[in-house]
Amino acid sequence: MVLDPCLGDPTARRLYDALENREWPAARAVLAATEHPDDRAFYLDVCGAVPGVQGWIGFHTSDDNLAQLVRGAHAVHWAWDARGGYRAQYTSRDRFELFFERLRLAESYLYDVISRDPDEVSAWAFLIRTARGLQLPLDDGEFRYREATKRHPSHWKANHEWMQTLCKKWFGSDEWMHQFARDTATRSPDGSMVHALVALAHLEITLELDANQTTGYMTQPNVRADLRTAAEHSIWHPAADLRPGSAAALNIFALAFSLSEDPAAAGAVFRQLGERPTEQPWGYLGGDPAQRFLEARSRAAAAVRPE
Repeated sequence: MVLDPCLGDPTARRLYDALENREWPAARAVLAATEHPDDRAFYLDVCGAVPGVQGWIGFHTSDDNLAQLVRGAHAVHWAWDARGGYRAQYTSRDRFELFFERLRLAESYLYDVISRDPDEVSAWAFLIRTARGLQLPLDDGEFRYREATKRHPSHWKANHEWMQTLCKKWFGSDEWMHQFARDTATRSPDGSMVHALVALAHLEITLELDANQTTGYMTQPNVRADLRTAAEHSIWHPAADLRPGSAAALNIFALAFSLSEDPAAAGAVFRQLGERPTEQPWGYLGGDPAQRFLEARSRAAAAVRPE
């Protein structure tokens, strides 16, 4: 199994292929037809996974806000590619310099989009991530978060990016992270994927724990109850808003239920997911994310298999 940035979505695949082949009119048609803010953000993340876009997309940005939006979203991914996946203390100065250079480009492109269309929620959501990467003051990131969510309160990417900023590993604390996840879930309607942030907050705690500590933490009754409640309000709710990018939330629950030793719940989520692993949160375990996904799925299946 390999990671598919398109998550099996045929529209995302058309977009990816069009950009890979430098067919901007075809790619633009996909984005122009995408009205839902969560779908728009997911497809822009797909754009970020296409190699080489920065080499030619600039020729189409002079009077095309969609092209500039793609350029900005792609530059965010391009910056993180330069930084790599290691913690700051293990990242070289040269990598950081390139990281900041590309983030500043992304800021320029995305703010150009905002200047033309302040209601482009996806641009605000990507700007939350650039603020975090550039280590701007928290007030700056919060302003961008507020601008995104006042236009679409349950926007997955905006809420996810701001919670990442509030994590201990960035500029917040475990308390801030958990409080934000709980408050945001409380405000969100049933069926919204934003409830998955409650599960993600618990997974973030495990990053500082060893294997035995992780099991001890994730199997606590209150943690298990939190996971079940969050799933019942989102992925398992009759009104679940399972959009093209919802595999992100499903993967969070799949890992959380696996680590909490709840194989029945984990198995149910894996059946919803099918063959759609995502780099995160499986990358939290180290090694190949797709392999970690397969291992967890196999364990869940074995644990609930009849004698």
